[in-house]
Amino acid sequence: MNSWNEGYFTDSTYTYGYYRELSPIFMRWCLLLKGIAAPEITEESCHCELGFGQGVSANIHAAATPGKFFGTDFNPAHAAGAKEMAEASGANAKFFEDSFEEFSKREDLPTFDSIGLHGIWSWISAENRRHIMEIARQHLKSGGMFYNSYNCLPGWAPASPLRELLVMYDRYSGKSGAAKGRVSDALKFVEEMLAAKPAYLNFAPNFAKIFEGLKKHNPDYLAHEYLNLDWDLMYFADVVEISQEAKLEFATSAAPVETIEKLNVTAQAMEFLKKIDNPIVKEQAKDYFINRQFRKDIFVRGARRITLAEQIDKILEMRYVLSTSVENVPLKFASTVGEIKLAENVYRPILEFLQEDNFRPKNFSEYLKRNPTQDQKTLMEVITLLVNGNYIMPCQSEAAVKLVKKSCERLNAHICERSKFEDAINFLASPLTGMGINANRFQQIFLLQYKNGDKTPDKLAESAWKIIFRQGQRLIRNGKIIESPEENLAHMKTLTETFLTKQLPLFKALLI
Repeated sequence: MNSWNEGYFTDSTYTYGYYRELSPIFMRWCLLLKGIAAPEITEESCHCELGFGQGVSANIHAAATPGKFFGTDFNPAHAAGAKEMAEASGANAKFFEDSFEEFSKREDLPTFDSIGLHGIWSWISAENRRHIMEIARQHLKSGGMFYNSYNCLPGWAPASPLRELLVMYDRYSGKSGAAKGRVSDALKFVEEMLAAKPAYLNFAPNFAKIFEGLKKHNPDYLAHEYLNLDWDLMYFADVVEISQEAKLEFATSAAPVETIEKLNVTAQAMEFLKKIDNPIVKEQAKDYFINRQFRKDIFVRGARRITLAEQIDKILEMRYVLSTSVENVPLKFASTVGEIKLAENVYRPILEFLQEDNFRPKNFSEYLKRNPTQDQKTLMEVITLLVNGNYIMPCQSEAAVKLVKKSCERLNAHICERSKFEDAINFLASPLTGMGINANRFQQIFLLQYKNGDKTPDKLAESAWKIIFRQGQRLIRNGKIIESPEENLAHMKTLTETFLTKQLPLFKALLI
């Protein structure tokens, strides 16, 4: 094991995920939803992502958000890939391959309006957590935002022994090499152990079920999630206490639905929680009612509360845009208190309002003028749930859009060009929202070819099929590989028709 990795699994690179919670614009919106002020995002703003992995989120946000972006990830392959994307976009971004300790000692860092880390905290040493707090202490502005996500207790308690078995086997087996093989060997060891019926299963009957679910995950994800030497599970209150070292105050969750308590805990639980005055104790107790495994916390260095009237005014005046077709928005969703059904007579008119005029972004003050009988409190809940599901997205100002449009175009062109050869990054940058938008490989190829002049379903299908065919690849329909070129081309045409009628209008509205 290389000394520079400090126990973190580095024998494979991390997945190409995108996390909107790291977006300064999304963080700011979540704070606003909680009635907390946050810094305005301007050309002078500075933002930072710690442990940026493949750099997808960092580069999308750097390209799509005004200001300067900094970040570090000590894996050289990650840093090289992130820098390549930054060069392609031309965004004002500086990415390093420093350790957190090295980064904390840099003398060329500005003060940041936001610092974010995703999937880092639980998998690093206590010493590295101290370095992160030192970065925040030295470099986060007063009023600045700090996002931290982590595995937490009590929800992870049942699976913790499983992780110990996997990492123990991997550590002492003496095996090395690719993540897939090492993960496979560790899983096989646990599978054979469970088949031998250890007495522990009598006391933890869900253990085998947890293991079966685990086997379905991507090997690279499992390697980074389970094979690190450091894997510390914490209670929320523990993280709060550590964060106080950098004067960070817990503000809210980056999951908007959690601001609507009735959708997270039962009525009986709500009655109990009302008796708790201390916000930290209340939040920790709520984790027991939810049996929470993962937290998405936003802290602020000096929270400033705004009035309810100002909060509502800002949320309603902000523009919003659909990120999917209206028919794709389900009017029910699963929550910790069961399935929640949404009132169609409330939600459908709002979705149709946002769909009008080719999905033009709109604010909800305009909707209230048209519908003066609409209850404002209900409307706020609707906005919260639609943003939570990523069906609608808050937008930046028109001035901000102009600042970032070119860098988004360049980054998207780079990502789409890569899609001709690999299915890796399934997101594009929207200058309208300052965030990433889902776009699978074929949608990226179609978009690339459309911008190159192939505007009809036939031409798009033909050019896209040539790209796939040259690499010896085939399309899949209903889980089966399509063999003949004629059938592949016909199915490709079906996909291009859907793209032109459904996806392209949304991409245009999102300025992609």
